[in-house]
Amino acid sequence: MLENVTVIIPAHNRPNRLQRLIDYYSNTGIQILIPDSSDRKFTGRLEAPGITYIHRPRMHFFNKIHEVLPLIDTDYVLYCADDDFTVPAAIKQITDFLDANPDYSIAQGHYLTFTPQGDKISFSPRYIRNFDNRITGSDAMDRMMHEKGMYASMLYGVTRSDIFKRIYSYCFDETGNMRFSNLFLAEEFFNHAVLIHGKYATLPCFYSARERIKGSATETTIPVSVIKNSPKYADEYNGFIRALALMLAEHDGIATDEAEKRIRLVSSCPKASGSVTFKRKVNQILSSHKVFAPLAQLSEWRYHQKGLKAVKHLPSYPCTFSTPEKEEIIRAIHSQPLD
Repeated sequence: MLENVTVIIPAHNRPNRLQRLIDYYSNTGIQILIPDSSDRKFTGRLEAPGITYIHRPRMHFFNKIHEVLPLIDTDYVLYCADDDFTVPAAIKQITDFLDANPDYSIAQGHYLTFTPQGDKISFSPRYIRNFDNRITGSDAMDRMMHEKGMYASMLYGVTRSDIFKRIYSYCFDETGNMRFSNLFLAEEFFNHAVLIHGKYATLPCFYSARERIKGSATETTIPVSVIKNSPKYADEYNGFIRALALMLAEHDGIATDEAEKRIRLVSSCPKASGSVTFKRKVNQILSSHKVFAPLAQLSEWRYHQKGLKAVKHLPSYPCTFSTPEKEEIIRAIHSQPLD
């Protein structure tokens, strides 16, 4: 069904979750690349056809991806974290859309967050501010500026493989060293890079369920706002700018200096409105102190209820009702104990 698609699972120290995802895709025909930076080599089942597993202990994300790029021989590629599920039927719908719309470089659908709670699993809507968003500007600059108002990331969307391979080549300098390494910058880089090469669409389908795990790597990664504004990280930020500027210069046929000015302009724009930023700061404070735990739980409950109300009549957000795709994910979750 998905022979024209490769899924990259950048695994790291979650062997049981990796196994359940491998099993989930086992009968779909999708090609699976697993660059695994776990401390220990995965010893689970890898018998399904189309799986390539590479163990590189503690290797950085960019280096893992760089190593598997030559192995991608399908028309489309996507990331799926080892604690997530991207729905095969939705992937097929999106590749059909991209086949019919060659000016789009990437597309995705609607997301849920899931939280295992004993024998039960709680589902919540995710990225509801952008459930129908499209970026259709006629030039790269216009598309990148449009993205700065989006709440949803594009990192886990379905991308054309030739574009995917091309954009990651800019993450390394002439000597083979990474231009930057921060994982949040890596996500922002991807969002800008795919838009340099084409348009973006969110399709109205249930696309992915993402597990909420406390203590994930993103909670210990330096925020982009710090990287951009602290002299301590100037080299890191300049490397990020350089990678995008070289890409834009080549794509638009302009001088690198002019491309860098444009990238810095895009990068300096706020990602979210003032009210959204304020709410995030409040939630960060509440979640970082035990004394505020009841308030944090109340805030989370209110956000959950607001989200459920917003997507109540949307079949692409099956939070409170059953669909075959959701039930298949539930079975996969219950098939493996947590790591």
